Amino acid sequence: MNSSNPGINSRPFHSKKCNNFEFITFWSKKVNEFVQKINDTKSHAHATHHDLLVKFVNNEYLGGTGELNHKKRVKGSKHDDLTTSSDVIEFKFHSDRLESLPVVLKNRETIFKRNDYIYFSYFLERGYKDKTKIIKDQICLYYLIVVIFSRENEPLNLKELLNDVRKEEMEFTKQVAQKSEIDLDEEEFYAVGNMIKIRELERELEEKDKKLEEKDKKLEEKDKKLEAKDKKLKEKDKDIEQLKAQLKTK
Repeated sequence: MNSSNPGINSRPFHSKKCNNFEFITFWSKKVNEFVQKINDTKSHAHATHHDLLVKFVNNEYLGGTGELNHKKRVKGSKHDDLTTSSDVIEFKFHSDRLESLPVVLKNRETIFKRNDYIYFSYFLERGYKDKTKIIKDQICLYYLIVVIFSRENEPLNLKELLNDVRKEEMEFTKQVAQKSEIDLDEEEFYAVGNMIKIRELERELEEKDKKLEEKDKKLEEKDKKLEAKDKKLKEKDKDIEQLKAQLKTK
């Protein structure tokens, strides 16, 4: 497979081929919908999110030519994530930018025993440097970055490889910003946090908010009852005062 020549149905909006790896990125309404799908899934399992990524890249970059093998999720299994007519690919889906890359590349010798490529992927989010501003245009908010490593380029010095990736990633994201017409004086890319953990926290907060709303509702009902009781007491006091006044006039 030539990773720089994707299938007919693919939509890599920008790519950059470096000496020992390649970058591709996707950004569009479709990517935002993909992120929403990840956030909406009820499963907290990384494998579920991972499979959504594999299907997305397979459809958008490889023209749907790959076949997802779920046996990889079986404990102890050595099956590959995606198989095409000519290659096998292992996907690594992270949302911490390049922080997890050193661990992945340390194991690349083992990975390449059964795979031709490693696809290391993560999300970036577009945002203003001024935190008080919010981007209203949702069409190009999330950017899916994939770094492709080929078995053909092995063996490589790990330290040099990591330094090259980090250096090229900075240059690549600048190019992506320019193509996406992002003013880097005002905007920048943020690494998306762990989506699974973020979603779990969001759900916890949603549950807490619901409980607080229910508590507030009960307090409001209690306040209404107290107000009604106070009103009756005032009316009663008023009646007593009227009776006292009537007695005085007799």
